Amino acid sequence: MIKIILLLSLFTLSLSANIGLVKTLTGIVNIKRIDKIITLNVGTIINEGDIILTENNSSVGIVFKDGTRLSLGSKSHIRIEKYLFNPKEEKYKFDLNMTKGKALFESGEFGEKAPEAVEFKVPEGIIGIRGTKFYVDIK
Repeated sequence: MIKIILLLSLFTLSLSANIGLVKTLTGIVNIKRIDKIITLNVGTIINEGDIILTENNSSVGIVFKDGTRLSLGSKSHIRIEKYLFNPKEEKYKFDLNMTKGKALFESGEFGEKAPEAVEFKVPEGIIGIRGTKFYVDIK
């Protein structure tokens, strides 16, 4: 019974893994993943649940599986709360929660297939996408 639970846990964890990839990076950018702090490099994989933290004079560019691009500027904090992109089953959900900093968001296939499934949360509300590109600056 314990083996079955362990296998199910590993399967669930693998489903949330590898939702995006760091394409560009300047300065120092970290992610908080569960209870670890990981310093990012170009090529680092981004997972659902990751909290991305950019330091002063730092930036990062991330490309998600559907082609969505997210660029974060200096001193930014954002959590990838949910990422589900499954066109075969028509299941989509992309939730981000940004508490600080600057971001440029450019939707990929989400913008075409399910723009209503994207929620970009900010301290004063939620941004829903209807176009393909927007900029956020949170002080």
